[in-house]
Amino acid sequence: MKSLSSIWAALLLWTAGQAVADQQILCSFKTECIETESCAETGYDITITHKPFAVAQDGMDASASWSDDAATRTVFVRQRPDILFAMWAENDGRQFGRLMADATGDARYVVMDVSIPMMLSYYGTCKGTN
Repeated sequence: MKSLSSIWAALLLWTAGQAVADQQILCSFKTECIETESCAETGYDITITHKPFAVAQDGMDASASWSDDAATRTVFVRQRPDILFAMWAENDGRQFGRLMADATGDARYVVMDVSIPMMLSYYGTCKGTN
């Protein structure tokens, strides 16, 4: 019986050591629109890093990380086969961003700041790396 306990303990330790790596979503935006001005070319990239989803077909992570040239912030991310959705808010909701991408990777990202007021829209693509 002792050998069975030893095998079980070894299996538990091995399983605990097999942590699944975080996954990433990379988005690249080529067009930026500011308020009602004409849109212009841009080169704005973001990376969303999230925990592996418990259910790959319908995943959610409320503590994912959003990184770009300006900041790193916590975001809520939800992904299904047909849609990717990510959202962040700061300063009691005065500034927020929402990202949506369809199954083909076409993406739209909107940033709003009600304290200025200002709205930016970005158009590009997103893809997962895992």
